Amino acid sequence: MKMKLPITRNLTLFILISISFFLAGCLSIKPSGVKSGKNLFETFYVGDDGIQYFIKPLLFENIQNKEEIHVDFTFRYKDKVKDSVIVNLSFQSYNILRIIDSLFISNANQRISSKNNKLLFNEKRKGLIISRFTTKFSLTEFSGMFDNNDWKIIVYKNKTYDTFFSKSKTKKAIKKLQEMVFILLL
Repeated sequence: MKMKLPITRNLTLFILISISFFLAGCLSIKPSGVKSGKNLFETFYVGDDGIQYFIKPLLFENIQNKEEIHVDFTFRYKDKVKDSVIVNLSFQSYNILRIIDSLFISNANQRISSKNNKLLFNEKRKGLIISRFTTKFSLTEFSGMFDNNDWKIIVYKNKTYDTFFSKSKTKKAIKKLQEMVFILLL
């Protein structure tokens, strides 16, 4: 004698649809971010202050010393520029960095500088030392840097300096950020 299971037709259909959605989610492929630009930044609504933008780290390298800087920045914007931009720099090096005397970011059109660079922390990770610093720039000056995507960062420390250049992926990212974010700051 066969026994009937107490599964209704609607429940079976629900289970099959759920499994289909689960498998479709597992198999979906995310498109490359540089094409769309959405993986380059995040936005947060902050009420009367408008939108807070967080630009994800951009990579600059010093080929001579085999060092890198990852630069990210945060600012708020609504309908006009009222504030500054916070720029954070993470140096990846074999040497510990405790002080930056001055910092210059430039391209063919503009040069901005900061002498107020604060150390946030130093930590050792995978054989390298990460030295994280923060500084501020005028948002108006900083947004002008996006008119040209070939950036150079010069870091002065202990009477010497190191120069970091934007990689081709970074140049593409800067161009995409100009098209998607900084064009709005007119």
